[in-house]
Amino acid sequence: FLTAFDMPVPFQAMGRRNVTNVPAQALVLMNDPFVAEQATLWARRVLADASTAPETRIAGMYRDAFARDPTNDELAAARAFVETQTAAHGGSFASDQRQETAWADLAHALFNAKEFIFVP
Repeated sequence: FLTAFDMPVPFQAMGRRNVTNVPAQALVLMNDPFVAEQATLWARRVLADASTAPETRIAGMYRDAFARDPTNDELAAARAFVETQTAAHGGSFASDQRQETAWADLAHALFNAKEFIFVP
C-alpha cells in the first residue's frame, strides 16, 4: 500500500525522500482493499451513535478529515450523496443497515479529496 506513496526502505538511510504524484497513488486510494476497509470502519464509528443527526455526522467527518467544519454547500452535497448512495444500495436513508455502505462511500470520497491528500 505505502510503496505507491514513496515509502522509504526501512534499512537504508535516506537524506531526502522522493516526492512523486503519480496515477498509481490515486488508483490505490480508490481501489485498495485497505482503504475500503478503513472507510467502512470510519462509517461504523460515525454510525455508532444512532441518535446523531446526519448533519452532525457529516460535520464530524469533515472535522476528522480536514480539521474544519464543512461549508453549507459541502454539508448539503454530502447529505445528498449519502441519501443517493443509500438508495443506490437498495436501502432507506431513515432506517436501514445499508446506510453503513453509504456512509463508507462518503468516507471513501473524503479520503480521495485533494484537501485530504495534499498537506498545504
